[in-house]
Amino acid sequence: MKQMNGQTILLGALVLVLVLVSFNLYFDKQDVEQENQRLTEQVEHLSAKEKQSEALYTQTETFIEAIFEGDALRYFTESYRSEVEDEVTEAETMHGHSRSNTADLEIFNISVRPREEGFQVYAIYRITLTGVEGELESLGRQRVMYLMSQMNWVEEQGEWKVDAHDLEPLTSGEEFEEAINNG
Repeated sequence: MKQMNGQTILLGALVLVLVLVSFNLYFDKQDVEQENQRLTEQVEHLSAKEKQSEALYTQTETFIEAIFEGDALRYFTESYRSEVEDEVTEAETMHGHSRSNTADLEIFNISVRPREEGFQVYAIYRITLTGVEGELESLGRQRVMYLMSQMNWVEEQGEWKVDAHDLEPLTSGEEFEEAINNG
């Protein structure tokens, strides 16, 4: 055999280095593509959740308006509707069909938080009660209420429905406005 010269050894070493670099680059590229795929799926999932949150924000505004117009039942799930209808029937029996009219609904904040199943939504708003059939129409006699609603929204038959709703006053309107005005 002929004696190997330095150029052949250098060429062989260079080919070996190129093969190792190519091998590493190929597998690094595979890892990067897998990571990109995972991140793309994660971004798509977050975008879908964000779109759902935006839709529920708007749906919550409409639901709050419907509460004071007496049309909230259509937003409830079947199971929650049957539970609430019994309470409404009992309240109407006790208080008759007269209810205070409302005006000037102003929503301050709606917070949508994803849960394992559905979304938890909080809303803070102000409503003015004008009395039954406008009996308190003179300014100053109208009662201002600051309220908070806590709702559980779940998907039922392809639509977002309220599965639980808790409505409670934050404080009386006079106390709240006085606190704001006095700093």
